[in-house]
Amino acid sequence: MKNIYTLFFACLFTVNLHSQGNINGNITGASQQALIDFGNRSSRAPQPLNVQGSHYFDENFSIAKLEYFGKELNDTGYMRYNAFRDEIEMADTPSQSESDVILIKSADVIPLISGERYEYLPYRLESGNAYMGYLINIFDGQKDKLFLRKKKTFMEAKIARTSLENSFPPRYVESIELYISSNGGTPVKLKQSKKSIINYFGENSDKVKKFIKSEKLKVSDLSSIIRIFEFVENI
Repeated sequence: MKNIYTLFFACLFTVNLHSQGNINGNITGASQQALIDFGNRSSRAPQPLNVQGSHYFDENFSIAKLEYFGKELNDTGYMRYNAFRDEIEMADTPSQSESDVILIKSADVIPLISGERYEYLPYRLESGNAYMGYLINIFDGQKDKLFLRKKKTFMEAKIARTSLENSFPPRYVESIELYISSNGGTPVKLKQSKKSIINYFGENSDKVKKFIKSEKLKVSDLSSIIRIFEFVENI
């Protein structure tokens, strides 16, 4: 119930403040506060200093906007994605290194961070288990929607037992996964291989194969994958 009231009042703040939220390209305190009201404070331990890497693909807080119930709000603020905790962190200034303000997780509150659209959705893992989390929408077609999952996984330290092995410090390992939603269904993992992507298109697979060859596309490149989906969308 508290979150419902927070969203309601934040929306009212947005209507009243949008005309004064941005002055000469700079975010004002009022504009940023209108978005901070969509967040909750979270008490948690800071990231350990003895671990290699970080929770983030991009540690900087970037300019962001919010889409609320399908409508983009006028106010802007500063956010970043924590890929280890699967959270959107919010800050008062872009120079902050830490923040305990977390954007509420809701399918109706969509952050757009540096142009990337983070949607809070249910999706199915490779194991078949359902999971709820943030996916980045990279292609929004009439039939197919393509999403990116950015993930950081903690790996324990590894001590070499022999001279033929290597030691590794405790670290965060990053990975990126593709997910596909067909006809509005739950997104499922799509293997980023030429064979998997060609086979996905069924009766259009031969056309896709020829398109990849003629355009010299590489499925290791996300922009090439998006071009493939755009091609099929227009067949």
